[in-house]
Amino acid sequence: HLLALVDTWPPAVLPHLNKPAPGSSLTWTIEFVQPLPAMTTHDWTQYRAVIEHARDGYGHTAAALWTPKGELVAISRQTVTVFG
Repeated sequence: HLLALVDTWPPAVLPHLNKPAPGSSLTWTIEFVQPLPAMTTHDWTQYRAVIEHARDGYGHTAAALWTPKGELVAISRQTVTVFG
């Protein structure tokens, strides 16, 4: 369920557009920290995505997921293409 949770949010660059536009993941990677902190499906998590660079229809973001106690669970990177 952690993999799906990290991929749930839309690409971080899309809310910054002036109008709705189609977009797609060009690349996406995720790394889980080992050992994985103990969690249940009922636990809240903290998520942060940072846009590192965006220009000419491409956006590069870095994201991380933490437990409620602040333990790092996963690190993610994504390149997004925006059409239009």
